[in-house]
Amino acid sequence: MIRKIYSKVDPAVLLHTVYTHEPSEQGTKSRLTESTHFLQAVSFSMPAGAESRPHKHNAQERVTSHTHEALLVFKGSIELSIYDVDNTFLEKINLNEGDCYIIFAGGHSIRALTPAHLFEFKNGPYNGPDQDRTFLN
Repeated sequence: MIRKIYSKVDPAVLLHTVYTHEPSEQGTKSRLTESTHFLQAVSFSMPAGAESRPHKHNAQERVTSHTHEALLVFKGSIELSIYDVDNTFLEKINLNEGDCYIIFAGGHSIRALTPAHLFEFKNGPYNGPDQDRTFLN
C-alpha cells in the first residue's frame, strides 16, 4: 500500500510517502515517486525466470536543491515521527521489515522498536552533516 502525506501548511506540497510491503501480484510495478522528484523509487515484483534487458544509465546533468531520502526497513521495526514544513509534528508511523519511507520535505526522526537494520538512500553529493540537516529541537 502506498500512502502519500501532504503538508497541512501548504496542501500542494507532498511531504512523505510510506510504502508498506504487501505481497503483490507478479509483474506489478508501482511508482513511489513522481518523475519530477530528485529521488526516483519504484516497487516491482518479478516471477522466477523474469529478467531485465542489460542496460546502463546515460550521463545527464541534473540540478537538485533539496535532499530527498528513502529508508528501507531490512530487518526489525521502527517508529517514524514525521513533521510538516513549519516543523509541526504530524504523526507517528510504525514501519516493519520490507516497508519503505521517502521524505521530500518536512522533517522526521526514527526510533527503533526492535533491533533494526535500515538502508538509507539520498541524492548526492553529501557535503557533511552540518550542511545536510537542521535539527528541529
